[in-house]
Amino acid sequence: MPRYSILAPAMAIAMAGCAGAPPGGPVVVYRDGLPPTTRTVKCEADYTLVAQDESAAPGPFGNHHIRKGEAVGFRREADGSLTAVAPGYTLPLPPGEYSWEVVRQSPLPLRERLWSDTRKCLGTAAKFAILSTLVGCTTLLVLIIAA
Repeated sequence: MPRYSILAPAMAIAMAGCAGAPPGGPVVVYRDGLPPTTRTVKCEADYTLVAQDESAAPGPFGNHHIRKGEAVGFRREADGSLTAVAPGYTLPLPPGEYSWEVVRQSPLPLRERLWSDTRKCLGTAAKFAILSTLVGCTTLLVLIIAA
């Protein structure tokens, strides 16, 4: 019986986001001549900026820890130059092809991600239940005093 009570929230979380395997290839790619884009990451992990061709800056660019829901990518500046962007990070880039990729072994294992997401969901549900109880009790108290 306890096994089913754990599986239900885990399945709900699995359908909602990063319960599966993190992306194996590039998350966002920039190629010369195409408009730069940004994407919201679906899995908390370390991401790195990678040069995809020889005309691009060689790097190293370092790893950046990005949380689920934050964005990485590229943007065009007012002067026409290209900039790589991540939360708290911007880097002007020379022309070339670049991508943001997940650093191997940086995402938490599936089991830990499920437990973390489940704890967050249950914490939110508990806060909602406590708040609802307080509002109900306050309303009841006001009605008793008013009567």
